[in-house]
Amino acid sequence: MEVPAHGAPEAADHGGNSPVSGAMFFWFLTIFVIAALILKKYAFGPILENLDRREEEIGKSLENAERLEREMAHLEETVQSRMDETEAKVREMIDSGREAAREAGRVIEDKAREEARILRENADREIASAQGKAKNTLRQYSAETAVAMTAKLLERELDSKSRKDLVDQLIAEM
Repeated sequence: MEVPAHGAPEAADHGGNSPVSGAMFFWFLTIFVIAALILKKYAFGPILENLDRREEEIGKSLENAERLEREMAHLEETVQSRMDETEAKVREMIDSGREAAREAGRVIEDKAREEARILRENADREIASAQGKAKNTLRQYSAETAVAMTAKLLERELDSKSRKDLVDQLIAEM
């Protein structure tokens, strides 16, 4: 083999042909197509199917999230309305209880007044009865005393000084 001289153009005779021949290109293309088909069937197909499935799952999850959000909003409205209803009922019960307590107070007060009136009437009757008895007793005692004094005065005829002494004595005895 000859070594070209320094500075001399290399004399490479490729004959105008490229380093890749037609047969080599054909086999390269054939292997590439087969590899692409194998990858499509066994790699890209399942990957794309999984991606499609994942996309559907994400879509369903988003739909479920939106549906749950709407349901939660509806539940919040329902809970709020029930709380409002309950609060109104509680207020109504409290007002009703207050009114019942006022009415019970009025009834108790009226009953106490009636009992006091009855007690006062009974006391008045007892006082009047006691006064009547006292008056009768006093009349009877006064009459008996007058009769006793008259009897004593009639038994003796006294002068005025003796009469006065006798009256004082009788009054002292009473």
